[in-house]
Amino acid sequence: MITLLAATALLATAPLSGKAVVVNQQSDSASVIDVATMKVLKHVGVGGGPHESSVSPDGRRAIVTNYFKPGVGPGESLSVIDLGTLKEVKKIELGADSMPHDVRWINDSEAVCTDERHNRLLLVDVDAGKITREFKTGAQGSHMLSINAAQTKLVCSNMGGGSVTVFDFKTAKRLKTITTGSECEGIGISPDDKWIWAGNRAEDTISIISMEKLEVVKKIDSAGFPYRVQFTPDGKYALIPHARSGELVVCSVQDQKVVRRIPIRGKSEGFSGPAGVWPYKDSRHALVTVRGDGSMVTVDLEKGTVTGRVEVQVSPDGVSMQPTSQHR
Repeated sequence: MITLLAATALLATAPLSGKAVVVNQQSDSASVIDVATMKVLKHVGVGGGPHESSVSPDGRRAIVTNYFKPGVGPGESLSVIDLGTLKEVKKIELGADSMPHDVRWINDSEAVCTDERHNRLLLVDVDAGKITREFKTGAQGSHMLSINAAQTKLVCSNMGGGSVTVFDFKTAKRLKTITTGSECEGIGISPDDKWIWAGNRAEDTISIISMEKLEVVKKIDSAGFPYRVQFTPDGKYALIPHARSGELVVCSVQDQKVVRRIPIRGKSEGFSGPAGVWPYKDSRHALVTVRGDGSMVTVDLEKGTVTGRVEVQVSPDGVSMQPTSQHR
């Protein structure tokens, strides 16, 4: 019989596998990667200036947000990619200049995304290609989002107002907008549904919000442009890429403090600019995109080392894999 300790050790040392989807802002593409071999299966063309991706719970499709292309202007659509054929199979138009930035699947046929230009979030029927519900934030620059595992609370960051807005997901009622700090961007809900963590990139702080009280209970100083927030599936760590310091910052959720700063350098020692992060299902590894040298790396969170690298295209940003229930 395998003990719990032995099973945990086996999981921690098991080879990584699965498909990752990395969005390349300046190449208007999404790179689909075989994580086991760290090889690109295909660079799939999408819309102009894509920024984030999300993989459906069944692993069959990915959605990419077509956000903004320099020299052209705001995007206004979602691209749907079939991960079997590795082709874009649908574009969902969201309205003029909607600038969808972040996106998350709700189930295998619905997704929620931001509509930054119109200060709202949108629930989209992917199969029908239409908007079915809107969540009005009343705040400028509604940029990133997160939804809890029970799908009762939807939250978003508002870069313009330096705040976080919390919604009742079922009714679309806006429960509260909470001031956090200048240019609040990265945001995530902890797997136990107790905390919202938000990165205030322009002031180098991380705000921790009590889900019960809907107020900031702690602010952590963390220099280097805190850019995204994701939690490991076991709820132990919050992972926050710092784009200017070139680090993946690992925070203890229980202790609410920084425990490790992992340098992310890609293939060079110059500017790296870690951007997107996706915690792997074993809670020990993570995928991180490296904007400065057009790559995605795998990181061992316990050892604090980069363990693999694959070249993608120009200016990679968001990354995702098939989610566990905690990856919302």
